[in-house]
Amino acid sequence: MGFINNTSYILNAVLTKKGREYLAKSDGKFNITKFALADDEVDYTLWDIAHPKGTNYFGAVLESTPMIEPCVDPEVVMKYKLITLPVGTTALPYISNLTPLISNNALKAEYNSEGSPPWTFTDSVLNPTTVGADGSFSAEKYSFLVLNKNVVDIGVGQGDNVNYNVGAVYSEETGRLSKKVISQVATIKAQQLTFHRETSIIVTGQMSGAIYVVRVQVTYVDNTTPPVGIGV
Repeated sequence: MGFINNTSYILNAVLTKKGREYLAKSDGKFNITKFALADDEVDYTLWDIAHPKGTNYFGAVLESTPMIEPCVDPEVVMKYKLITLPVGTTALPYISNLTPLISNNALKAEYNSEGSPPWTFTDSVLNPTTVGADGSFSAEKYSFLVLNKNVVDIGVGQGDNVNYNVGAVYSEETGRLSKKVISQVATIKAQQLTFHRETSIIVTGQMSGAIYVVRVQVTYVDNTTPPVGIGV
C-alpha cells in the first residue's frame, strides 16, 4: 500500500486475481460491462468553509491529499459508492432486515457417528431490504460475498428452491475460498467443521451501493455418545 502522485496519475487500476485469469485467456470475452465509483479515501470533514482565502480554498486540503494506490480487498475498499439519487431525496439508502448470525447455535454443523448420514447442517435465509432514498431501491438485487466458503456455503433462493451450484468462487494462496452470488434472497448453509469457525458476508445493493456486513458463526456439535465408563 502506498500513495499516488496526484500530478502524474489520472487513472490507476488493478485487476483481481480472477480478473487476471480472464484477461490471460485472450479469448475476447474479457469485457467490462459494469463498474462502480467510490470515495472511501475522502474525508469530507476537511472541507473548510471558514478558510480565510474564500470559496476557492474550501477544498484546498482535500485536493492536496495524496490518493491511495488501488486495493483489491473487498473488506477495506468500496464501502462508500457514489450513486445518483432522485431530486429531493431526504435519506440515503441503507440495508435493513439483516442481523449478525453469531449467537449460540445460530448455525450448526452436527456430527453423529450413528446417524445416517452422520452430518447435518443448519441453514439461514438472508432476505435484505433497502430503505431510505424514498424507496427508490426497494426492489434491487444484492451481491452476497462469503469471505470464507469453508465456513458456510451460499446459494440463491430459499426453502426447497435453494440453488448452491451458482455464483463465482474465488481462490486465494492461503487456501481460503470466497464465493459470491447475486440475488434478492440467498441462503447460507453450515459446512463440515471440527471446531467453531467464523466468517463474514458482505451484502451490497447492486443499484444503491449500500453495504451491510453480516458476521457469521458456525458451531460444531459432536453428538457421538462416548463408550460406557468413559467420561466426556
